[in-house]
Amino acid sequence: MVARRKYWYKISVDAIRGWTAFLTLAVLAVAGVYGYRLLTRHLLDRQAVMAMEEADELVVRLRNEKNLSLHQDKYDGALASLVEARNLHTQGQLARSLLSAQRGRSLLVSIVDSLRHRKAVGEAQVVSARGRVDIRRGDRGEWQPARSNMVVFAGDYIKTSDNASAEVMMVDGTLFTVSPGTVVLVDRSRAMMGLRAERTLALESGWVNLSTSGAGSRVTTPRAEARVEQRSEAVVAFDESTREGRFAAYRGQMRVAAEDGATRDVGELEQVVQRGERLSAPRRIPDAPLVIAPRDNFEVELARDRLALKWKAVTGAASYDLQVSHNRLFVENIIEAENRPRTSATLGLKRPGSYVWRVAARDRDGEKGPWSPTYRFRVVGEGGVVQTSSLARPDRLAEGS
Repeated sequence: MVARRKYWYKISVDAIRGWTAFLTLAVLAVAGVYGYRLLTRHLLDRQAVMAMEEADELVVRLRNEKNLSLHQDKYDGALASLVEARNLHTQGQLARSLLSAQRGRSLLVSIVDSLRHRKAVGEAQVVSARGRVDIRRGDRGEWQPARSNMVVFAGDYIKTSDNASAEVMMVDGTLFTVSPGTVVLVDRSRAMMGLRAERTLALESGWVNLSTSGAGSRVTTPRAEARVEQRSEAVVAFDESTREGRFAAYRGQMRVAAEDGATRDVGELEQVVQRGERLSAPRRIPDAPLVIAPRDNFEVELARDRLALKWKAVTGAASYDLQVSHNRLFVENIIEAENRPRTSATLGLKRPGSYVWRVAARDRDGEKGPWSPTYRFRVVGEGGVVQTSSLARPDRLAEGS
């Protein structure tokens, strides 16, 4: 009996020691994870604050620049990004705050470089990139991931995957967005007969959106060329499978020339389509919708369960496209609804978070006009985001007309 009691007592001690070791390791693991998260947040906080401080210094530096008006749109965009960064920082969304601060800083750096005409800046600079965006140095270089402030030289290619997008600023102040599934060559035309060389984009496939400042830009496709005038916003697209091109002016104007020498002047809210060697006559496209509700930076409590998005009907529009996303480049969207006949949509709320949304109009032939300005809303409280199940049936989102 005594031996059995000693044996029983010895096993119990071993068990206690085992459990003690296990609990100790568990506590250390939890403490390690917690400590790692605290360290990560501290680093994110520090990086965001440093990016905002550096951007503030650039703002002060640019205030007295005589030619700042040539880049006013980009300067205003940088200020808006800094305001967004500070708001997100206050809300504790440090990662998103850092991204907004970096975009604002990149825009300001690009403006400074453009005003100073630094040779080392190349032809352009990456402002922001989302998803798989790669750059190749010339025809024989290796593809490498794009990053903010990365310099792009004449002869470099930019490629985006189907769920990626990038903003790039040329040294002349032109800001262009490389859309998903696009390959574009950044180049410079040669100066001829006393004319100044121009920055040029050679679009091989996909589409780009351009916003020019004090200088115009040229965009070529395999079948045509577009000269976008200064202080204009335009879209150039080329479908590699159908060999068709699309040239639309959202603001300002551009001139499109085909291989056969034919030209078309495209005015504001007009579009030309290229099929084969022929260019269509310019035709009107719908204007951008005017958003009614909710107001920008609107906050909604999760307990309300739903949020209604509303916009005014556009003259000549037959349907509307709606996008809701976590990021301002609208990559990997939460909602991607096309050809909606109504002028409102109701979103189901599941989790808190910050979101951006925009809407565009389509005419009866399906031709789309410019997107509305990007609006933001924030869901506060406990729970989730937009219902992903609604994506499968966009009609369930609509209420009203």
